[in-house]
Amino acid sequence: MRFQVIMSKTLKDLFSIKRSILFLITITAIPLIGAMLFMESDFGELTLASMTLAMQNQMVLGFFMIMSFMWIAGIPLVLLAIVTCGDSISKEQQDGTLLVLVSKPVRRYEIVIGKFLAFIISAILLEVIALLISALVIFSVMDIDIFIFNNILGLMPSVFFYSLFVVFIFGAIATGFSSLFKNRIKTIITLAGITILIFFGFMVIRTWTEPLGIYEDYGLNNIDVNYHLGNSYVLFIQSSGTRIMPIYQGILGTFTGTYDATEVENLFDDDIGAMPPSLEEKDYTSPPVSMLIWIILASLALILGILKLERKEIT
Repeated sequence: MRFQVIMSKTLKDLFSIKRSILFLITITAIPLIGAMLFMESDFGELTLASMTLAMQNQMVLGFFMIMSFMWIAGIPLVLLAIVTCGDSISKEQQDGTLLVLVSKPVRRYEIVIGKFLAFIISAILLEVIALLISALVIFSVMDIDIFIFNNILGLMPSVFFYSLFVVFIFGAIATGFSSLFKNRIKTIITLAGITILIFFGFMVIRTWTEPLGIYEDYGLNNIDVNYHLGNSYVLFIQSSGTRIMPIYQGILGTFTGTYDATEVENLFDDDIGAMPPSLEEKDYTSPPVSMLIWIILASLALILGILKLERKEIT
C-alpha cells in the first residue's frame, strides 16, 4: 500500500540518534534520581535495607508502578507524541511541502496514516529500551534481590501494553490536531495545554468538587479523562496479578481518583493493627469502559483530522 512509502520515509527521519538518546536520558533520569532518594528514605522506623524481602518486594514494585504511570510510560511519552505527531502534518503545510506530497500518487488519508504508524513503531521501540534501562537502573541503585528484579520484569508486559495504549491515544489525538490546524506552533501549544489539563487540571477540579458532591451529582466523573486514564492503568496492572499496596493506591488515588485518596498517615487501621489490604476503589466507571472512552476520543480526533485534510485546499 502507498502509505508504506510515507511511513518508511518518516521512520528514517524519526530514528535520529540525537533524538533517541535525548528521549532515553529524559525517561531514565527520573527513575535514577527517584531510586537514589527512595534508598535514603525512612518508612517509619524502617529503611528499605532493613525490611524483609517480602516487604522490599512490595515497596519496590509499588515504586516501579507509580514511576511507570507518571514518567516511564507517562508524561515524556505524551510529550513525545505531541512534539512528533503534532508537528507531522502542520509542519508540511507550513513549509509548503504538503503540496508536493498531495501531488504524488498517494491519497491524503495515506499521508496521515503513514506518519501516524511511523510514530507508533518508533515510540514503541524507544519505550521498550526505556523500560529495560529503567528496570536495570532501579536494580542497580537499590541493590535489590534478583527475586524482586524478576518480579519487576514480570510487570513489564503490563506496563508495555499500557505504554502502547498511551502511544496510540495521544499519537492519534496529536496527529488529528496536526491535520486540523496549519500553524505548527499553535498546534503544539494547544496540545501541551490539553496535556496539562488532562494530568493536572482534572485532578484539581476533582479535588474541589468531589467533597461537595458536585463531582458525581453533575456527572463530572464521566468526562474526567484523568480518572479514565488512571482507571485504564489499574486494569493493565491488575492483569499482571500484582497487588498494589495501599500506600501506592493512595498516590494513584490522589493523581487520578481511582482509589479513595486517604492521607498516608491515616492508612494504618487501628482495628486490625495494620494497613488494610486495599483502599476503596472508586467504581464510577469500569476500567474497560474507561479504556473504550479514550480509544473512541482518540479515534474521533484522528478521523476528524483525516476528513479535514481530505477537504482542505492545499496551496
